[in-house]
Amino acid sequence: MGPINGYLQQRGELGEQQSALASLEHDREELKRQLAALEQPEVLEARARRLGLIMPGEKSFIITGLEPPPPAPPPDDPGLLGWLFG
Repeated sequence: MGPINGYLQQRGELGEQQSALASLEHDREELKRQLAALEQPEVLEARARRLGLIMPGEKSFIITGLEPPPPAPPPDDPGLLGWLFG
């Protein structure tokens, strides 16, 4: 392998590494934003409620026996491709 081929190969590897670094830096910034959001009381409360937690003094209720809603009726208009499927 000549010096030019070695240079071109290293240059290609450098480009790949720079691209990977940029992706990792983007991920790090996103994680920083998520961490900052967790410090906000509203966000923290919303996440806790999704886990089923309640505030002191609140009462929780579990509702059972509800039937799921009926499926939506199919649309009357078959659309542009109705001739194909109907």
